[in-house]
Amino acid sequence: FVVMGAPKCGTTAIYATLQQHPELFLCRFKEPHYFAYDLPRRRHIETIEDYDHLFAGAEKTQLRGEASAHYLSSKDATAAILRRRPDAKFIALVRDPLEMFVSWHNECIKNLDEDEQDPERAWRLQEERAQGRRIPKLCKEPTFLQYKMQCSLGFQIQSLFHLVPEHQRLVMVFDDFQQHPRQAYQHIVDFLGIKDEGTDRFVRENAFAQHKSAFIARVVRFATVNSGVKKLRIRLKPVLNEHGISPIGWLLRHNLKNVAKPKLSQDFRNELEVAFAPDVLLLERLLRRDFGELWSIGHGASQTSAGA
Repeated sequence: FVVMGAPKCGTTAIYATLQQHPELFLCRFKEPHYFAYDLPRRRHIETIEDYDHLFAGAEKTQLRGEASAHYLSSKDATAAILRRRPDAKFIALVRDPLEMFVSWHNECIKNLDEDEQDPERAWRLQEERAQGRRIPKLCKEPTFLQYKMQCSLGFQIQSLFHLVPEHQRLVMVFDDFQQHPRQAYQHIVDFLGIKDEGTDRFVRENAFAQHKSAFIARVVRFATVNSGVKKLRIRLKPVLNEHGISPIGWLLRHNLKNVAKPKLSQDFRNELEVAFAPDVLLLERLLRRDFGELWSIGHGASQTSAGA
C-alpha cells in the first residue's frame, strides 16, 4: 500500500501512526518517490534493487507500505505502482486548497526551493516560472512552485479514480483525522484489512516552521542531492533508523523555529477562492461531499466563480 500525498495534507502524521501497527511494515526511508519517474530530482531511490532493499526487514505476514507525498501529483507514479503491484492499495489525502497553499509555500521555503518569502508575490510569479524564469538556483523541482497546479487536488484525485478501482483507494480529508481521529483511524485499518489497535490520535503533524540558519539548511540540501552522499544515505538510513539515529533528521529538527502563519489579505483570499472554486467543486462531486461549511471555499465560491 502507498500513502501517496498530497503534501501538507497529513501524510507524515498517517505514516508515523501506521508505523506503530504490528501488522504493517512501512519502510523507514520516508518519501522514496521511486515510482515518480517524471520527478527525477525528487526521487531519493532510483533503482528497483535499492527500493526492494527498503523492505528487507518486513516479516512475511506484514503488509508492506510506503509514503511519498508527490505520488498523487506525479503523472507516472500511480500507473507504475499498479504495473508492479496490480493489487496495491492507495491512501490519498486532501485539504482546503487555501490552507494547503500557505503551508506548501512555507515548505518550499524550508526546502530552499522557494526564495520569495511572501506567498502572494510567490503566487504571482507562477506564469514567469512556468516559462523558466525567476526560478531559485537551489530549486530541485520547478513544478513545485506552480502552486495552483500543486494544490488543485480535485484534478489529481480524478486522475487517481480513472486508474485505481474503488476497492483499492481511500481518500481521507485532513480535517477529519484532525477533528475525528478515532473514526479516521478505523477507516484506514478497515481499508487495509488489519486489526483495529484502538488508536484515537495521530502522531503530531509537522509544525509551521522556518530555518534558524540558512547555512545549515544548505548543508542538509547538499546531503540530500549530492549523488555520492545520496547513495550512502540510502544504504545507511534504514540501519541507523533501527537504532534511533538520524543525523539529517536531527539537523533539520534543531534548525527549525516555529513561526506564525502569514495572514493573507482579504482581496488575495477572494482571488484564491475564485481560482480554486472549480477544482473544489470537482472534488465535491468525486467524493460526494459538500465542503462549503468545512472549508473556506465551497459551493458558494463555486457559484460565484460560475456567475463571474
